[in-house]
Amino acid sequence: MHVEILLLLCVCCVRRVTAYPNGQVEDSCQSMTPNHTDFESQITSSPYKVSVNSTTFTPGQTITVTLQAAENASEFQGFMLQAREVHGKTAVGRFTLINTNQSRALNCFNIENSTLSQASADKKSQFEATWEAPANSSLDDIQFFVTFVRSYTAFWTMVSSSTVWSIGNQSVTSTSPNKTTSTTIKPPAASQQTSSLPNSSCKQWLSAILRALILHSLLLLINL
Repeated sequence: MHVEILLLLCVCCVRRVTAYPNGQVEDSCQSMTPNHTDFESQITSSPYKVSVNSTTFTPGQTITVTLQAAENASEFQGFMLQAREVHGKTAVGRFTLINTNQSRALNCFNIENSTLSQASADKKSQFEATWEAPANSSLDDIQFFVTFVRSYTAFWTMVSSSTVWSIGNQSVTSTSPNKTTSTTIKPPAASQQTSSLPNSSCKQWLSAILRALILHSLLLLINL
């Protein structure tokens, strides 16, 4: 009996350790799925959301990212936060101004501070982070993805923000001299535009005079 109780306690302890309450979740960089044995991500709508303070970004720009529990929802204990290109599989950019009391930075995909996770299992209803776009890069549009952990048995993976549009590439394309000249449609030459106008006007004028003369002649014949 004592042996069974001891084994049960050991299993519980192992499960709690694999929950990574201190945010050391490097093993989940790709999938963003907690290593919670025997439990899978919830399929219901997440009671938590991720929002941003900008709809566009340029190279080197910073964006404030907010993780928040819905009204009347339970607080979350853990999280994992990344920015990825739309349809991308790896994290991009880096997080700055990190408060080590609230979060810890991870170097997922060999990119410094590319991922944030919780620093402790303290419950939270809101968390803010600052993300910085690479200064020398041509990123496509991005989204922020979060895994929210409410408890060991309840978590939601890959909760996404709205799309943040990259305007760096678009501005380069629109101002490129080659692109501009290649898509410019030249108007017809001035001589081509006006050459047919005098001839057309003269023909109409002469036709009107001829009709007037014929009508006048007919009236004269009738009076005779």
